[in-house]
Amino acid sequence: MKNIAAIVLLVMVMTGCTLTPHNANVEIKQPKPVSSTIADGTKILLTVVDERDELDLGRRGAGIAFAKVSAEGLFPKFIMAVENGFRAKGYELTNDYGAADAKLLVALRTLKFEESSGLFTVGAEADATILAEAERGGKDYLNQYRASDEDRQLAVSFGEGIDEQLSLVLNEVLEQLLSDNRLDYFLIGK
Repeated sequence: MKNIAAIVLLVMVMTGCTLTPHNANVEIKQPKPVSSTIADGTKILLTVVDERDELDLGRRGAGIAFAKVSAEGLFPKFIMAVENGFRAKGYELTNDYGAADAKLLVALRTLKFEESSGLFTVGAEADATILAEAERGGKDYLNQYRASDEDRQLAVSFGEGIDEQLSLVLNEVLEQLLSDNRLDYFLIGK
């Protein structure tokens, strides 16, 4: 009887988080720009949009997937990080379509968290995708930046682990965007 009670208690502890929604605290670290004057005041019309299919980041609870994972307030922080990143590189952001040397659309395409069950483990995977679409002088530039992180563990993810994984992948794609030299050369017209 004690063994059954211990097993029931263990199952309840391991699945407790699967029933609790989680508001992820995704920490966006401002990538350090490469020391350069390449942009040298190039004016860009920067538009940052959220193109995710769903605002929910996914569900936690492998196989059961009851509790949703969200990140309220994430998108304004994302916009600020993108804008600050391009300013730090020497670009001048403008809202005047006619005054812009180039137009740049940055879209957050995906930010997802998913758990999958294995024989004795649970897999936790986070994915992020950003799309950059630029236009200058009748020419276009398009690039997609992706990051993924997968972790296997013995129990469902706790909140801190979800936050850490989502922060990791989002910061990685932001770093890819802001260190894309081909995008910089396109925006400045070289």
